[in-house]
Amino acid sequence: MKRNLLIVVGLIAISVFLISAGSIITQPENKFPKKEIAIALRQVGHRLLLHAGDSTSRVLPVKQLDESTYWLAFQSPFAFVPDSLVSIVQQSLKATPVSLNYTVNVLECASREIVYGFQIGDREQTTLVPCLGREQPEGCYNITLSFLQPDSSPWQNKSYLFVLAAVSLTLMGFVGRAFSQKKVKAASETPAIQIGRYEFYEASRMLKLGKITIDLSDKESQLLKIFVSQLNQPITREVLMKEVWQDNGALISRSLDVFVSRLRKKLKDDPAIQLMNVHGVGYKLVVNS
Repeated sequence: MKRNLLIVVGLIAISVFLISAGSIITQPENKFPKKEIAIALRQVGHRLLLHAGDSTSRVLPVKQLDESTYWLAFQSPFAFVPDSLVSIVQQSLKATPVSLNYTVNVLECASREIVYGFQIGDREQTTLVPCLGREQPEGCYNITLSFLQPDSSPWQNKSYLFVLAAVSLTLMGFVGRAFSQKKVKAASETPAIQIGRYEFYEASRMLKLGKITIDLSDKESQLLKIFVSQLNQPITREVLMKEVWQDNGALISRSLDVFVSRLRKKLKDDPAIQLMNVHGVGYKLVVNS
């Protein structure tokens, strides 16, 4: 029961860590389609001049002041009605993929003072729109359009995600330590097979050399068990392959050589132990007294 609980906690911790780490790495950035916005703003300028009865003056090129702010200027003075401006801007921006809230300000050219402004909020509801219906006199005007960044949710807050990732790592460390302690405890409760200076715990698939613990794979553990059962005696390749792999063949034969080589490396710290090749036969585990 405890083992299953640890597994569940570990899986949850890993999942939360991967999600939070991925969110940190892939924080979305608000990208503005510059060309589409520039075209929409020129359309705003064109329609404003038409409403003012001017079909010949130029709308000057749109300038981008920063990542989210655009500037529209005109060649000639004009007059405008605020509610017409609101309607024209809304209709023109509908043609772009941008769905963020935005603020529009009309500035007097010489003084750069704001003579009119409005903000469009969620669901296209107009807010902060003073002076609707009051015609603004003819003059030289510039228009700025600024997109408002959305408020960050808790999941978009990187500091929150870093804390979440740290907690997940702590949980994973706790689960890993619990499994490690459980394995060591199981090994200490299981009778060990003495091989030279090593202690072999078959059930836990591990070797101990003093305070050093060496993990064994399933195949390595099975091979070592066979060698220990016939110490100092040659064992044929056929017997080893049949006992461990229940099969024979060139591929299994190569696998046997690989696992024996790995096992030999894990036993190398005791010079009294030799895992020897027996030419034409197989292998032999020799333990010198």
